[in-house]
Amino acid sequence: MSHDIVVTNNDGVELEKAFELLRDTEIMINLDIKETRVLNPLYQLLIDYNLVERSFLTGIETINVNAVKESDCANMDYYLNYMPSRTKIFFDEYRVKLIDLLEETGAIGINCNYKYASAQLSSLLHKKGYKLSVWTIDTERTAKKMLAIKPDNITTKKPDMIVKVIQNWGK
Repeated sequence: MSHDIVVTNNDGVELEKAFELLRDTEIMINLDIKETRVLNPLYQLLIDYNLVERSFLTGIETINVNAVKESDCANMDYYLNYMPSRTKIFFDEYRVKLIDLLEETGAIGINCNYKYASAQLSSLLHKKGYKLSVWTIDTERTAKKMLAIKPDNITTKKPDMIVKVIQNWGK
């Protein structure tokens, strides 16, 4: 599924139909939120399809944290959208600031464009009990680079390619 604005393309699936297909699976559901006004109705749909426990939020900007906390989704896990510095991550002051931000917001981790992800970031987050989510991984080369740093979540428009790379990882 995609959050992109679609004008002439009707290839999308209604959320209810997608949730119906996912209901009897064990698949985790990454809900990339672009507008917080959808949180309450979204949460109700998750309840209706018994998917709350298998869902988490990404796309949450720092300015939207309070809206999440004040919504029905307040108890759901969410990643904070952030653009970590690939150079400052080597400095203690920056690392402390990053972990403090996660603690203050209640996020379970960082969600960033893969270009900002690094082994140092992943290591720091995991060491401190947080997670790393990366987007948008759509080439085999990028998928391999990202798998090497061990993200907890990968957003892609090519899930079959990601599965293939993971299956061949280490061979």
